[in-house]
Amino acid sequence: MSAASLPTLRLVVLGTVLVFSLVVLGLCAYITSGSTEDGFYFTFAALGIATSVLSLVSLPVMIVVDNMRKGAFTSLIAVELGWLGFLWIMWLATAGSTSDLANAVRCSASIRRNLTGCQIISAIQAFSHLSWLILIAYFIALLSFSIMAANRGNPVWLQSVKDANFDAPAAPAAAPAPEQTQQQYAAAPVSHTPAPAGAYPPQGSPAPVQQQAPGWAGQPQQVPVSSPYPQV
Repeated sequence: MSAASLPTLRLVVLGTVLVFSLVVLGLCAYITSGSTEDGFYFTFAALGIATSVLSLVSLPVMIVVDNMRKGAFTSLIAVELGWLGFLWIMWLATAGSTSDLANAVRCSASIRRNLTGCQIISAIQAFSHLSWLILIAYFIALLSFSIMAANRGNPVWLQSVKDANFDAPAAPAAAPAPEQTQQQYAAAPVSHTPAPAGAYPPQGSPAPVQQQAPGWAGQPQQVPVSSPYPQV
């Protein structure tokens, strides 16, 4: 089964359960009306009436509102899963209670004495089992497709079955921002190339200092030389 068939499956399931609810409501009401004349009522019949009434009240609303209004609260997948999960539990309880009574009265052995009563009980039992089986099958299918869509990054919990795109690909992830790391760079050694002879030094550079050999500053002085011979 594909996700595209879920809206059609939804209408079929809800419509079928509506029909079964009408049948169970009529049969349980018939049994209850006969038993109350004797001052008692059957538990399975009361439970069947409650379950079928809940289904008859809620399921048409889910169908009609979904077709008339987009994004209605009753059409959200999360709400639908919760309510249908409650309904299939109620139908399961009705089927179990009816089966317990059928086993207790042994309709197969007393079929000649109370043919109508056994047929009604068997019918309620059958329609109740069919209702909860249909609902749980749709419940599992809808839950499975919703979980798979959410795992692909496409959550559909707050959408209706009609509007949800269960097969949509995941949204592209945003590119991660580049990590800004502070890098410290060591100062590169500066090489000074000697200027060619006769070239002017670059502006802003200090003038070269000419070193002089140590000596007397100023004019050279004559030192008298003494002669060993007498002067005339």
